Amino acid sequence: MVAGRYRLDERIGNGPMGEVWRGYDTRADWTVAVKLLRSGAATREVLQRHAEAVARVIHPNVAMVLDVGDEDGTPYLVTEFLGGESLGEELATRGPLPVTEACDLVGQAAAGLDAAHRVGVVHGQVGPGSFRRAGSGVLKVVGFGVAGIAVPPTRYTAPEQAAGRPAEAASDLYALGCVCYELLCGRPPFEDAPEEGRVAEPAPPSRHRAEVPAELDRLVLSMLAADPAARPSGGEPVRRALAAIARPRPQTPPPGAQSAAESAASHGAPPGGPVTAPHGAAPHAAGPLPAPPGGGAHQPPRAGDTAVYDALPPDGREPASNRKLFVQLGVALAVIAAVTVAFVVWGGSKETPTAAPTPTPAATLETPEFPTFAPATPPSSTPQVLTPSAGPSSLQETAQPKATLSSGAVPPGGWSAWVWAFENSVTAQRAVGDMNPRLADKTVKQIRKAAKSFERGREDQGRAQIREVMAELRQAQARGEVPASGPLPDFLGDWRL
Repeated sequence: MVAGRYRLDERIGNGPMGEVWRGYDTRADWTVAVKLLRSGAATREVLQRHAEAVARVIHPNVAMVLDVGDEDGTPYLVTEFLGGESLGEELATRGPLPVTEACDLVGQAAAGLDAAHRVGVVHGQVGPGSFRRAGSGVLKVVGFGVAGIAVPPTRYTAPEQAAGRPAEAASDLYALGCVCYELLCGRPPFEDAPEEGRVAEPAPPSRHRAEVPAELDRLVLSMLAADPAARPSGGEPVRRALAAIARPRPQTPPPGAQSAAESAASHGAPPGGPVTAPHGAAPHAAGPLPAPPGGGAHQPPRAGDTAVYDALPPDGREPASNRKLFVQLGVALAVIAAVTVAFVVWGGSKETPTAAPTPTPAATLETPEFPTFAPATPPSSTPQVLTPSAGPSSLQETAQPKATLSSGAVPPGGWSAWVWAFENSVTAQRAVGDMNPRLADKTVKQIRKAAKSFERGREDQGRAQIREVMAELRQAQARGEVPASGPLPDFLGDWRL
């Protein structure tokens, strides 16, 4: 038993920095992963700082840290338990993965590493076993190394790290490039650990697997550059580039392309036939050219060009569905305003309401997304003015909360389970991508402070902290920083304090 609450059931991992156990939290009643850091690897203070640093990384693609502490001189780290396989285990059972799936998984890994790098945490020991799926299928980063502690190099270790330099964010991206290469080809780019001064470039992945696109070749090779400065600038550009490769957007033909095609057809050229490249350039297949990441609009990359992976190619178009929704919203509000003004003018011009013939209804504008407002009876002599508020764009039924936790009441399962569910709803909402990330991080920290208050028996203080968090979230919802639907709004609607 660790810290009087974590029961160690099965050892599931062992490495140079310590052991990982599948454990059971006897207070919160759920399965957790407990990492016992080996005291001989570093001083107690260094290990404690490592545990606290990893606990600062809050992201859907990073295993969440639930608790840190010290047990008889041995620092420990408690994280969520991930029941899925690691990428190393998937490679062993499945072999090379489909290109789209590999891009998606490596993109999730890059997002998790980027979140760690942003708070100053470097993994330092990235390999296929450093990424594991949760039960939902989401991939998460696990097994962060301790900064300043040297470990034997592997075939995923960056050259500068193997030469004795401290691990940095670029070192993690190199190792991630090795993992991506192996997911695509079923083999690592290099069979052995890197040697000092090695500058050889591996064969592009397409050499081993023909269906790997050229854009993915360039991205992976850039991640495996011997010079750290030549690698992508961070995990987020890598994620964006992989998303663009896995799900390319349809390209809009340049102005005049259709007329040029029609002109060519009128001169006898078959539609979709070969086009003569200007100035002796190599001809290419007919059809729209894919816009390379970082390339100019409608210009294919030339040999020797530098591919930039800092952003997705701009589309330049707003989704049609959003435009339609805004137009319908504007029309509906205009109709409501017109009806309201008519009632005010009509009511103000009459001292006593009298019967009047029913006017012939005008053509009705159908807006199915919005309800039509019409009075059941003529207005009284003192009409009420209905002013449309600047609230949500759609009307929703107000759901009654599941329960109101009055003073002294305890939610089902206890406060620990309830607070964990609250934090989970915030994390899930952020994963959807429609919640302000800074607000999500701040909220998680506030919830964890309240959880500590409950653990220490300070229920009144914990309830006050939770009330403050929920009030801030509802204010943020009014500002548009929290959506009107999703895991977090559902939780806020279900509970009242």
